[in-house]
Amino acid sequence: MKTRLLHVAAATGLAALAFVTSPARADHPWQDAPAQASITADAALSGLQSTALLAGQNGTCFAIDASGHPVQIDATNISTPLAGPDVPTERLIAITISGDDLWGLSAGDQPTLIRMSLDGSVRSRLPLTGATIAGSNLVALQVHGTQAYLADEGKPALIAADLKTGKAKRFLSYDLSLTGRHPLLRAGQPRMGADGHPMAGGNVRFLLLDGKGQWLFYQPPTGPMSRIDTALLTDTDFTPVEQLDGITEWRTTPSIGGETLTPDNTFYLSDITGGSILKFGTDRIPLRILKDPRLYDAGAPAVSDNHQMAVLVTEDGITHILRIALP
Repeated sequence: MKTRLLHVAAATGLAALAFVTSPARADHPWQDAPAQASITADAALSGLQSTALLAGQNGTCFAIDASGHPVQIDATNISTPLAGPDVPTERLIAITISGDDLWGLSAGDQPTLIRMSLDGSVRSRLPLTGATIAGSNLVALQVHGTQAYLADEGKPALIAADLKTGKAKRFLSYDLSLTGRHPLLRAGQPRMGADGHPMAGGNVRFLLLDGKGQWLFYQPPTGPMSRIDTALLTDTDFTPVEQLDGITEWRTTPSIGGETLTPDNTFYLSDITGGSILKFGTDRIPLRILKDPRLYDAGAPAVSDNHQMAVLVTEDGITHILRIALP
């Protein structure tokens, strides 16, 4: 476990649970699960981005099309635009679900949070102030209670935004936990730059929030995964030094195309280095539950409440959805 002082733990009253106190066997290698998952369907979804996928009910999913508009994928793998009476026309760069709300983050000079019903009808729009600086590239969004959390890949930082006022504050700018430091490996091979040297996979791109809104997990595509208590980003009594000290390196990862965290605190990752789906939970055992060459080009995964998984992949330049039965 790598951590930068945890005196902040006493201030936030951490529970003595495995999920809370220790990284997921951070130094232990991934191992094949005794029972493996299986792919049950592979369907083309032309015109969809592979970067966002959210689980709905009864096998449905939410995604973003190539124009940045929210769509629903039904249980038969048919993609349709959301059918609400006031669907946003803005280009969305990230979506998330919180309770009965679908939230979108719009692109543009002033980022805006758009709160929708699950049919896409706009309930409110909230322009954000202070979220970006010159060169920012917002890529991820999580929402809980009265707070939204964003990741800036372009000028690496975490951002906390007040959903009542729209005021946002940037944290941990250019911290090592937010910056890409390793070559991106796909199918075990590095992506090469014009100078003939391996390229890094980019800065912070993935953002996850536990169900209670206490723990924020984040990482660049090449890892490692880090964790911070959200109180450090929302409570003004904490200093920048305490924020830095509160970062925990949660676990090393291969290069990934996406990740999700379920309500029972189980992580699922799309491993593009080895072409697999990885999993670890409160038991802290890092498992490889599926291996398939299509996963070398995997993007966002989602896990439904009926113990089924979906993951977006790219096959011959076209986005596909894989339906997966979990063990």
